Amino acid sequence: MELSIQKIEALSNQILEKIGVPNDEAKIITDTVKYAHLRGKGTHGIGRYSIYNRKIEENLMQANTDLTVISDSGTSIVLDAQNGFGQVATYKGMELAIKKAKEFGMGAVAIRHSNSFGTSGYFVDMAADENMVGILFANSGPAIAPTGGNKPLFGTNPIGIGFPGGNNKPNVILDMATSNAARGKIRLAALNNEEIPQGWAIDNKGNPTTDANEALKGSMVPIGDHKGYGLSLIVDVLAGLLTGAAFGGDVNRLNHKDKISNYGHLILVMDIERFQTLTDFKTKMDYLTRNVKETKVEQEIFLPGESSYIRQELAKGVVTLTDKQVELVNNLIDKIQLSNDLKL
Repeated sequence: MELSIQKIEALSNQILEKIGVPNDEAKIITDTVKYAHLRGKGTHGIGRYSIYNRKIEENLMQANTDLTVISDSGTSIVLDAQNGFGQVATYKGMELAIKKAKEFGMGAVAIRHSNSFGTSGYFVDMAADENMVGILFANSGPAIAPTGGNKPLFGTNPIGIGFPGGNNKPNVILDMATSNAARGKIRLAALNNEEIPQGWAIDNKGNPTTDANEALKGSMVPIGDHKGYGLSLIVDVLAGLLTGAAFGGDVNRLNHKDKISNYGHLILVMDIERFQTLTDFKTKMDYLTRNVKETKVEQEIFLPGESSYIRQELAKGVVTLTDKQVELVNNLIDKIQLSNDLKL
């Protein structure tokens, strides 16, 4: 189904308000959802709201995100998200990291007791818009087994890195998981009763599978085999162990039936102008971009995040939801007793 992004925005805000999210925080969550849908990452979009609602109802997640400062020592700050929304915690954490980077040249924000924040690109884009380098690490529920192991221990642990592009060019945004595919894509395939590509996952016996449901019982395949496992472990240490969140297989998936998630996030921001002038940086980025694009053989070569930026521009405010996503949203509208007029 094709929908205007304005429809997504209005519906998102009304759903979040109904389930008890404060208005200012709902706007943050909605903005991340709009970004996800426009950038082709709809698995992190409005279809997840039924999970949030269930967790809030069962006291496994808080509707409001009451950030508490654990420690603040100049360039670094540790925050407790109090089991609230990861989007709100990370947005406010990124704001703090940017503020510290402007003052000290660098800023680091560690967040514990959080939940999934959606897509990491949204947050590092905030830093890039301020002419800074933004780096974001996050751990998540077990989905990847150590190389040679048979039990998922590490999440697909998103990594986000963003910085300004060249003159009059979009920000360069690396938004990746440590698996060959994001787990959200497999969840969506399972919801839609679709097969997944070979090489995305193994079943619980260690065999390659194209069955999305079997993949969810097994393990994601890490990028680059042992290298992806190594990245997953490193992110688990930085985003989980270091921040005071869960780690080492103790993080619970967003949709766990009866446990809180306790995700951790680590945000790092660097002020480019503490290293060189922004003019010099962008001139060099122009040089780099030109060299990259001149290597093409036939198809256009894109810098990280460029194709999703173009997708957003071409979308002209119209996004597509799968039938299953539409069903999830409509069922939630019924469950929380919003007007039938809001149904998709």
